[in-house]
Amino acid sequence: MNPRDTTSVSRRRFLGATAFGAAALAGGTAVWSADSGSGGEGARLKIPVDWHSHIVTAGEIRHLIARTRAPRVRDGGGGRLLLENVTTVSAAPREASVLAASDIPSRIQHLDANGIERQLLTYTVALGYDATLPLEEPHVLFRAHNDELAEIVRAHPGRFLAVAALPTGDPVWAADELARAHRDLGFIGAALPLNAFATLESARTQAPLFAAAQRLGSHVFVHRGPTHPSLPGQPPLIVPEDTGAIRWSVISNTHLVNGAITLGLTDFLDPYPDVTVQVIMLGGFLPYLIDSIVASGQRAGISDPLARLRRLYLEPGPYSGSSGEWVALAAAKLGADRILFGTDYGVGGGVGVDRLATAIATLDRTLAPDVRRAIYADNSIRLLRDRGLG
Repeated sequence: MNPRDTTSVSRRRFLGATAFGAAALAGGTAVWSADSGSGGEGARLKIPVDWHSHIVTAGEIRHLIARTRAPRVRDGGGGRLLLENVTTVSAAPREASVLAASDIPSRIQHLDANGIERQLLTYTVALGYDATLPLEEPHVLFRAHNDELAEIVRAHPGRFLAVAALPTGDPVWAADELARAHRDLGFIGAALPLNAFATLESARTQAPLFAAAQRLGSHVFVHRGPTHPSLPGQPPLIVPEDTGAIRWSVISNTHLVNGAITLGLTDFLDPYPDVTVQVIMLGGFLPYLIDSIVASGQRAGISDPLARLRRLYLEPGPYSGSSGEWVALAAAKLGADRILFGTDYGVGGGVGVDRLATAIATLDRTLAPDVRRAIYADNSIRLLRDRGLG
């Protein structure tokens, strides 16, 4: 076992367990399939949760159809709806893309076919509504989205978890909506855009929301994406004119690691020990840079930078199917007990069965059995049990 896997941290809810000790918490939860034998190498794991998926609701589409300028949805002919978006600091929209409400029955069939028991549902943060809509619109759009998401969760008991869409430009309203989401909708937390944490200064604007999250014991899902322009310290808008797709990937992964540094190495999370924070896509370049980040943190006087970074959960999202070695590196550097299983299912309104199967096949091929068990099962079991959801 990597000695990093036993690093203790101060967060009270879930962050004190060792890498693979959660197996003792499993109780009656089926971690291994019936035909898996002892769960050794080659065994087929039951996966309690896919922690990264997106959902497009009918209400979201109706709201965007009513708009007269981007971001908006228009008729693309042939029964298709097309989303027109605008360039942000996080992404270029390129051509209008097909948008459709998510197909929930098909989604459940896909989960069943791949041995996945639950899925965390989130709005598609990367589309940038938080940053591109006038402030009063996310109040209406996000509240309606959260209500519709709750209906889906209630209609399929035990299959879905949900986090609330919240506006970073109005953290006081967001705190109230988060409380409603926990109290009335049965949600487990919030989905927020990564660039709200571009700097410590910008993160501190979210203090009212995180104070509520601390009272509620929330799980915060942090996805790459732009935040409201009123937040200070935002990265500049740079539109690459050459090799654009590659440069946008570099921009995205740079934003992710900057957000992970803010959340992990500053004092922002210190007052919120009962809030768990999940950063998608492995924190961007974090696994590759973690040795130099830790060394720089030590020189800057940060006590045990690695333990502070281990306050975060990372999750691979699309990298689970394309970059298994990246996932293995993250587990080796941060500790396998800090990595959740996630696939980025559902972008485009419901596609994803191939994404699920590819993710599992890639991780099966590239991860050691004990690492695979931690990521597929043990970490989720521990997190769910501490949330009272085991």
